[in-house]
Amino acid sequence: MVKGFCNAGRLEEACELFQAMKGQGFAPNVVAYFMLLEGICKHMSTRKALELLGEMDKVGRNCSPNVITYTFVIKSFCEKGQTIKASRILNRMEACQCVPNCIIVITLIMGLCVEGHVKEACKLIDRVTGHGVSNSDCYSSLVLALIRINKLDEVEKLFRKMLVNGAKPSAIACSTMIREICREGQVLDSFCLYNEIERMQYFSSIDTEIYSTLLVGLCQQSHSVEAMKLARLMLRKRIRLEAPYDEIIMEANVLTTL
Repeated sequence: MVKGFCNAGRLEEACELFQAMKGQGFAPNVVAYFMLLEGICKHMSTRKALELLGEMDKVGRNCSPNVITYTFVIKSFCEKGQTIKASRILNRMEACQCVPNCIIVITLIMGLCVEGHVKEACKLIDRVTGHGVSNSDCYSSLVLALIRINKLDEVEKLFRKMLVNGAKPSAIACSTMIREICREGQVLDSFCLYNEIERMQYFSSIDTEIYSTLLVGLCQQSHSVEAMKLARLMLRKRIRLEAPYDEIIMEANVLTTL
């Protein structure tokens, strides 16, 4: 019945039923607590959610919040635009020796940046790196977050710093970084960055569409030497041009010179 009330958005009744169960001597299990917590996060205040987390801690036994519980609550807070409050939940986790997972960290980094707290996101990375989350995962997430809020100058500096320091960016961070520089019309800079990443062998699972985007951009800006280098590399790697890029390239008459 608790779940039914929660699903219907009748949280006051769900909470009353929950308290009545305890008053009758029934000890709610972790499933019941999680159902109520889910409803509170969805329909009520973050304060109520924190109060219920505190109650779960006091009850102990199998009802103590675990990393799955904390992940759900933190994501819920971030979705409501309360990422600073969500980041403070890490203090609770540390107190009960619960290590944050990659999902928690990525969610917080993105939320903090979107809400304008870039410095707090950087502090968070310093705090969690090496404690279950890799340096590369953290900074790759920061790259994507900065791109999302259009901090392109900052993100390019960060990305190059990652390469210099040996922090391997994720495939999606590499792809997105190159794509954004291309969109700014700096295709030659994108190609140079591509070469730098390729030299470090960080392209194991890069989006193949990036090759087509780069090749078209180089052709359209008349960088024929670089275009031919990239085209030969694509042939060697057996990367096919994607539509509609193939027609644009053929019109540019690049491949006939290979």
